Amino acid sequence: MNLLKSKLRRMTAVAAGTLIGLSGVAFFASPASAHDSFVKGSATCDTTTGDWVVTWEVNTDNGNEKGAENYRFLKVASFPTPVEGIVHTPDDADPAFPHKSNEPLVGTQRVAGDKGARGAGLEVQVKWSDEWIQYDHKRGFVKFHGTCSKEESPKPDAQLASSCEGVTVTLANGKDATADANFTIKGSKDFEKKVTVKAGEEPVAVQIPAENAEKVLVFEGESRKPILVGKWEKPENCNPPSEGGEAEVGYEVTCDSLIFGIDNTKGDETITLALKPNKGEAQTLVAKPGETKTLELKGEKGLIVNATINGEAQEALKWDELEKPADCDATPTPTPTESSPGEGGGGGLPVTGPVAGSIAGGAGLLLALGAVLFVMARRRKVKFTA
Repeated sequence: MNLLKSKLRRMTAVAAGTLIGLSGVAFFASPASAHDSFVKGSATCDTTTGDWVVTWEVNTDNGNEKGAENYRFLKVASFPTPVEGIVHTPDDADPAFPHKSNEPLVGTQRVAGDKGARGAGLEVQVKWSDEWIQYDHKRGFVKFHGTCSKEESPKPDAQLASSCEGVTVTLANGKDATADANFTIKGSKDFEKKVTVKAGEEPVAVQIPAENAEKVLVFEGESRKPILVGKWEKPENCNPPSEGGEAEVGYEVTCDSLIFGIDNTKGDETITLALKPNKGEAQTLVAKPGETKTLELKGEKGLIVNATINGEAQEALKWDELEKPADCDATPTPTPTESSPGEGGGGGLPVTGPVAGSIAGGAGLLLALGAVLFVMARRRKVKFTA
C-alpha cells in the first residue's frame, strides 16, 4: 500500500471540498449585500379622533445593480389594521414593478386608541426588477406609549357680512365639535357681546350697527388671537335715506267718523294699513314711497277697529272710548226759514255754528290727510294715539 499516494488524495479532496463550500457561500451571500430593504415606523396620537396614527417608511437599496431600478411587494402584512400606501403588488399589476428603488415609500396606519392595542407592526417582502427576491422578510414594530383619547374641543368659525345698516357676524361651531364654543365679539365705541354656540347647534347671527363696526374682532374661549378681524364696508347699492326717512301713519276722530291717513312722502318702503272693524267689511290702505293715502270709517256705537301696519298689530280703537270734538253734542241754533202761512215773511240764512265748524274742520282734515299723525318707525310696532 502506497501511504504517500493515499494521503495526497485525501488532502486533494479536502481542498476541493473547501473550495466548493467557499464558492457556494460567495454565490449566495454576495447578492444579499447588493439588494436590501428596511422598515421603520413612528406613532402619534390624533386627539381629534382618538386614534393612534402610525407612519411607516420602507426604504430599499438595490446596490446600484443594473436592472434593479424598480421593485414590487410580494408580501405586505400588518397588524392590527391595514396600512394605506403600502400594499401587496398583484401579479398582473401594470407596471409589474411600480415602486422606485432607493426612494422611501411612506404609508399610514390608524389604530383606535380605545381598543387596547399596545402597538402596531408591518412585514414586507420585496422583489426587484432584476428578479432578485429578498427571502429574508423585513419587519417593523412600533410600541404605543401612554393612552390616546379624543379631546373635548370646539370647532369655532366666524363670518362677517356688511349691509346698509351695519354688519352681521355669523358664529358657528363645526359639526365635529365636541365642546361648546364661547365667542366674544368686540366692536367700536366699547361694543362687546358674548355668545355661546353649543356643539351641534345651528349658527347664531349677531347684528352690529355701522357706528359700532368700524372694527370688529371675534375671539373664542381664552385665546387672545382673534379668529375674525373685519369692519363695516357700506355697500354700493345703499340709497341715501330721505330727510327723516320715516312714513307717518295716523287717524283723526270727527263727530261721526274715523279718518285714517298715511303720509309716505319721506319713507322708502311701502306701508300697508289693514283695518278690521267688528262692524262692516275690512279695508286696506296702501301707500308706496312718495304717496299719501286716506280712508274713512263711519263711527257708531260699539264700533271696535283692529289695525295692523305692515303686519304688526296696533292697539285696538274703541269708538265709545275715543275723545270726540268738543262741539259734537251742541244743538244748532235754528234760523228763520220761509214763513209758514200766517207767520210772516223773511229770507233764510245759511246754517252756522258748531255743525258748520265740524264740517269745515273735516274738510280741512281730508285736505291735509289727517291733521294728527303719529310717527311710525320702519319695522317697529307703533300704537295709535288720538
